[in-house]
Amino acid sequence: MTVEVIECEEFKELSLRLSSLMESGELRIDERIASKGYLAATMSGGQIALRTTRFVGTIPVTPNLAIKVTPRASIANLSYMLVRSGIIPTAISGFSRGYLPRFVTAANVEKIYGRSLVDGTKSIAKRGFMKSYVKNANSPPWRGRFMASETVKRHASKGVRYRHEFDHSTLSPTVIENISLKEALKQVRTWHLANDKKNSIIKEIDVLLHDLWSVTDWHGRKADLVSELGRKVRSVPPQLAHYRDPLWSAFLILQSLLPEVSFDGYVKLDSLIIDVSAVFEAFIRRELSDRLWKQGYSVEDGNKRPGNFFVDGGGFTVHPDMIIRKDGTVVALIDAKYKTDPKEQDRYEVLSFMDAMNVSVGGFVCPANGVDTSRYLGSTATGKKMFGLRYDLAAQDADAEAQRFSENVIKMVNGIHEFI
Repeated sequence: MTVEVIECEEFKELSLRLSSLMESGELRIDERIASKGYLAATMSGGQIALRTTRFVGTIPVTPNLAIKVTPRASIANLSYMLVRSGIIPTAISGFSRGYLPRFVTAANVEKIYGRSLVDGTKSIAKRGFMKSYVKNANSPPWRGRFMASETVKRHASKGVRYRHEFDHSTLSPTVIENISLKEALKQVRTWHLANDKKNSIIKEIDVLLHDLWSVTDWHGRKADLVSELGRKVRSVPPQLAHYRDPLWSAFLILQSLLPEVSFDGYVKLDSLIIDVSAVFEAFIRRELSDRLWKQGYSVEDGNKRPGNFFVDGGGFTVHPDMIIRKDGTVVALIDAKYKTDPKEQDRYEVLSFMDAMNVSVGGFVCPANGVDTSRYLGSTATGKKMFGLRYDLAAQDADAEAQRFSENVIKMVNGIHEFI
């Protein structure tokens, strides 16, 4: 069955006929996304108006319809941002999209693809694990299929009459495909025991590992296993199509890799749903933190270490995205806004942050829009100086752009109004 895919940009609206969402007279929305907030829906004039939110990715709506939400900002490498931010995307298990066969190293891949691996391995277990004839390394003498050619070549030609060659092989599930699944399951289990030991997936993995008891553990280098799996996963025969998706999941887990999510390709993997707004904020904070410490600054997450709104308490707090300190003193605040231009309410919010934390320098960082550049916005009557900084997410040299931005932040902190 072919799924119709409609493309739409973030925070845009598209209208669909009500009938396109109906099945057997009932409104059927994919349960994997129905309550996740990936799409907002309203109804008018017999049509459903779906508004995309801050999430991007290919989102299943019904068994026959999906919406591909693309970032509104031009992003050269969303996967790189995702890895640097540390934000874990949501994998829609059982709903795949095509990715280019390019990958980036990432942490927490076990969290992202563990569910897909487990569900896929369960499907394989129901059908039965594949088997192949495997040569017995310690075969008993004078057993198996007599190999006349090998006997002559190795022994008779050298005058040895009491030695013969036999092909002794057994039908075994110990093949690279099953070994890879087993090793990847063990890796996911280890990760959850260390990070999320109450997760029910651990018991599911234990059952699957019991089903795979007859598959020999891998005692060689992981790189050799991955190399073997890489050759197998690209040529899975049609009769073993149910192996394809879990093997790709195992391939990524064993190497801690994430697919390049910005472009479509032929590798079928779970569709990743990404909160680009959260990724943008965490990415900027990480880049600044890695560079400003060399200049004696520290960058904190105000969402984790909020400040008091009132000096005498009161229970109200402020949560600026980035708090910049030098020698323990707050010298500037930055709020990340994943939008073309901050609104009036955004300016009031940052001013309230600055007032609450008694700092005179603050501003925004927004994606570059090709028109505006980093600039000084102005000063309030109480001496609060506000800046608008830009970060080029489409820059081909990510390191150079991060360095340029960090230098602009230092200029902002020091009251310099000319930016690069």
